[in-house]
Amino acid sequence: MSLRKRLFGLATALAVGLLGMAGAGAASAAIAEWNSLTVHKYLGATSSLPHDGTALTEEQLKGLTSQKPLQGVKFKLYQVEGVDVNTNEGVEVASKIGNMTLPADVVEKGIELDGKKYTLKAANPAEMTTDKKGEARFTVENKGLDNGVYVVVEDLAGSGNLKTSGDTAVDKAKVTPAAPFAVSMPMTKPDGTGLNKDVHVYPKNQVNELDKTVKDAGKNVGDDIVYTISTTSTGADTNGDGKMDSKDLGGVYEIVDTLDPNLTYKSVTVKVKGQAVNADENGYTLTKEQTGDPKQDKVTVSFKGTTLDTIAAGAKVELELIATVKQNSDNGVIPNQAKLYPNDWAKKHDKPVDSPKVETKFGDIVIKKVNKDDGALKGAVFTVYLDNSEKKDCSSYDTEIKTSEETGENGLVSIKGLHLTNFVDGKEVAEGEQHPYCLVETQAPAGYQKLPQPIKFSLTKAGTVTDLTTAVENDGSLVKITNYKNPGLPLTGAQGILLVSVLGLILVSAGVVLTVKRRKD
Repeated sequence: MSLRKRLFGLATALAVGLLGMAGAGAASAAIAEWNSLTVHKYLGATSSLPHDGTALTEEQLKGLTSQKPLQGVKFKLYQVEGVDVNTNEGVEVASKIGNMTLPADVVEKGIELDGKKYTLKAANPAEMTTDKKGEARFTVENKGLDNGVYVVVEDLAGSGNLKTSGDTAVDKAKVTPAAPFAVSMPMTKPDGTGLNKDVHVYPKNQVNELDKTVKDAGKNVGDDIVYTISTTSTGADTNGDGKMDSKDLGGVYEIVDTLDPNLTYKSVTVKVKGQAVNADENGYTLTKEQTGDPKQDKVTVSFKGTTLDTIAAGAKVELELIATVKQNSDNGVIPNQAKLYPNDWAKKHDKPVDSPKVETKFGDIVIKKVNKDDGALKGAVFTVYLDNSEKKDCSSYDTEIKTSEETGENGLVSIKGLHLTNFVDGKEVAEGEQHPYCLVETQAPAGYQKLPQPIKFSLTKAGTVTDLTTAVENDGSLVKITNYKNPGLPLTGAQGILLVSVLGLILVSAGVVLTVKRRKD
């Protein structure tokens, strides 16, 4: 759950706590207590820890093994005008604001809510800088903060030199500022017993994330597969010039995809904020090069001009990359992973954000053709199709995928580069959900009947089969098929030939006898 949702999940209880007090005097007394807000800044995210407005316990702090307190980060505090949290209506507004995603320029543009615009004013105190403990505490001596809704903005550009608690210097370009967030003062204690006026927040650092998926259902070696690469940039005025544009990124926002050697780049389409972007000076440039040994297609999309400005202000970026599978790998697994360079610093220091690795898996199906006595049969030919029947029983199937060569003397033949049936679109597929392949016999061995119905099979073993004799039935790569001889015809074979010969001799002898008899007559 996000910080803002956790903080504002207590908003209703706050209303009860404030409004349930008997009389104006009791309410005034409660308000007279001091409100304080402490912002804790760590180099690293603390999202795994509870965020309920209270300070972390000693035990919880021990869990921050990779996160280090960050000294020198400036935070600015603004109060949302026109929101009275001492009323039910005000608490409702506060809750809605707390569940909003606030843009980086919220101070300048204000907050639009239910047809009304709420402006922000500098609070007292207006800004604080984190100390050696990574803490920035907002309060006023003998007075505290006024009750209300506040917005906290991290001013990284206005911060001085940053360092960890161990006095280790930190490059500001390495720190991603937290997005602005809202907090209500005071809050209700987590147990609901009273008001918490000493509020502690642990804003999560915004991390650039890159997602990747693959669409490869029904695709085999020689076909095209589709990769979708997506990310959402977090807008921030990192240079403090009052605008969010390409300068805040150092003029760099790049997505790089180095394809597996078994893939060939075909095309890419780009969208920003759901709108198609062209490959031009205000869109992006596409660079394709070959690198490595064996050679790999490396595709780089570099955003430019107004599109880069849009990304700098915060936007969803999506690439659809199409690649052709030119051959199977030895192990049958073809992986793919993309990289994001979200700014100039990341590019210069080669510190990209990696996407998840997605995989497509292929294998070979080995066919063993035998007679009823398990003897090998040569000369059979098969065509493979993908089942498209509702019952997954090959009662119907798609267009032809591949056709085999003839089975050899050992009765074996393979059809190579088929997509596994148990791994589709980068995910495992349960046995009952798999669409099988349908094997149709297009040529039977001489003297044998051709199978009238397709043979259903699943391919679950990835990799290339180089020695067909090693394939084992039921291991996910071998299908054993039995053929039966054509129905027997009368007077065929050696006995039939002998009988015809004997009959011929009898007829000839009868002819001779008749001829001799006629002459005598």
